[in-house]
Amino acid sequence: MFHFKYFSLTDQQSTMKVGTDAVLLGAWMPVPEDCATILDIGCGCGVISFMLAQKTKAHITGIDMDENSVNEAQKNAENFPWKDQVQFIHENVQDFAQKTTQKFDVIISNPPFFENSLKSPETNRNISKHNDSLPLEDLIDAVNMLLSENGRFGVILPSGMAEKLGKLALEKHLYVTKKTWICPTPTKKANRILTMFERKNTVCEKDRLVIRDDGYTTEYHKLVEEYLLIDHLTK
Repeated sequence: MFHFKYFSLTDQQSTMKVGTDAVLLGAWMPVPEDCATILDIGCGCGVISFMLAQKTKAHITGIDMDENSVNEAQKNAENFPWKDQVQFIHENVQDFAQKTTQKFDVIISNPPFFENSLKSPETNRNISKHNDSLPLEDLIDAVNMLLSENGRFGVILPSGMAEKLGKLALEKHLYVTKKTWICPTPTKKANRILTMFERKNTVCEKDRLVIRDDGYTTEYHKLVEEYLLIDHLTK
């Protein structure tokens, strides 16, 4: 059981675990006050959906191609304080995008990102890490179909993959409007990039976040303090 400030969940059966990437994305993603609908692509155990439900009144749909993940997310939702805001669907985003006519004000994803690399014997781990089932091309195609005219799409990826996604998004006239480079320590290069896309081409807001420097940094603490328990941040 992983305990957040206002809710708890398990991730034993899910392909996407509770981890730094998910927590960063959920805490960082700007959600407009008038946001009515959110889509969480590759929801796993539901962690990002639950984090967004904490800071918005929007209705949140989490989808995942892994049935065990969806079952666990649904189980986690049973004791979630804002359970009426969330629903979880067992389906891949490619099929979902073809079937639904709904548009979403915010779309968020912590997608698999390994390409053509050595796989684990564990099938579920492969689904969560390798993008065979969700190539970046398919992801951006689905986002383009599902995102509302004034919507926002947020994602976390390693640097190289983030640049690739940015080029694919540009072909769909989706523009980077916010980007944060995530550095493990002050002396290490960024190993993740948080990126937000919109349909309007405006000046991109850029910054850098260092996670640890003799303990968690003040900037990281400020970002996640509404979600994580303080004792977790001091370890």
